[in-house]
Amino acid sequence: MLDPSESPDAPKVLRFSTARIPVSHRVEHWESHNAKALIGLDIRTIENTPLVAEEVNLHFPAMRFARVKGSSQVVERSEQFIAEHPTGDVAMFFALGGEAFFYHPTGMILLKPGQAVLYDADRPFLRGFAAGLRELVLTIPREEYIRLSHGASLKEPVVFEFSSPTGLDPAAAGLASLINSALDRRELDPQKVEQEAFALVEQLLARARGASSAYRLARDVIERRFSSPGLSRAEVASAVGVSERQLTRLFAAHDESFAERLLAHRLQAAEALLVSNTEAATPISEIAARCGFSSQAHFSRAFKAHTGVTPSELRRAATA
Repeated sequence: MLDPSESPDAPKVLRFSTARIPVSHRVEHWESHNAKALIGLDIRTIENTPLVAEEVNLHFPAMRFARVKGSSQVVERSEQFIAEHPTGDVAMFFALGGEAFFYHPTGMILLKPGQAVLYDADRPFLRGFAAGLRELVLTIPREEYIRLSHGASLKEPVVFEFSSPTGLDPAAAGLASLINSALDRRELDPQKVEQEAFALVEQLLARARGASSAYRLARDVIERRFSSPGLSRAEVASAVGVSERQLTRLFAAHDESFAERLLAHRLQAAEALLVSNTEAATPISEIAARCGFSSQAHFSRAFKAHTGVTPSELRRAATA
């Protein structure tokens, strides 16, 4: 419902609670409120207990802020649902409490308290909150996102740290603080708040572009230097121009570690050499050395662990 205490010049405030709604109609009303106030969602409970949910929404001319709290549930925007209920918005969800899984067409991430995820609300996703949810939400029109990102697309979710002892993104932290304070204040300048939020989003996206470029550069360094047995995290970080800690975060953002990426590339190169050198029968020990393995024994163990066959078995299969 609309808060009648707000002045005509203030952002529109909407408040919702399931407290006085009959249990059998709570999900229906929860969906209806979100469709009107934030993002249309297909919502399902995952326990036999009644849904408990509440939300405060703040509407600016372009942006929308929200503080959401609820019991365990699953929320989804499938392709069919999106076709029937498009939003035209990009959303950012700030997890305040409870872990949440986030399925999207190319994978899954686990969002923990202190992390925020940015995603196009008109791309399919499924979110689940087994222990309930507490979060802040920001939505902006897609055309504003395109302007702020200088034309960058948003095909996959991007995760930011806004409340963490390590890896804190100042712009993400600033956005969370701004949303919180705006929702708590009775008087504010809507134009000033929205302009500040847009500036923080632009900073956030600029850093994300930089991180993406640094990640690609790190992979390029690995692909050029993987044959060196002593290739280290420190060496790659120095070549990219970031700290070792930053390098670790770059790979973690892509659900892998530096060691995993290096090993994967070495094994791919070794597999190609084993298959292409069947006639010449280059010694396996030489292939191991060419691909940066310190010993043939280490290479053979790693190769079998990742492929299910030994280097010799693969070579024999390639000549059959």
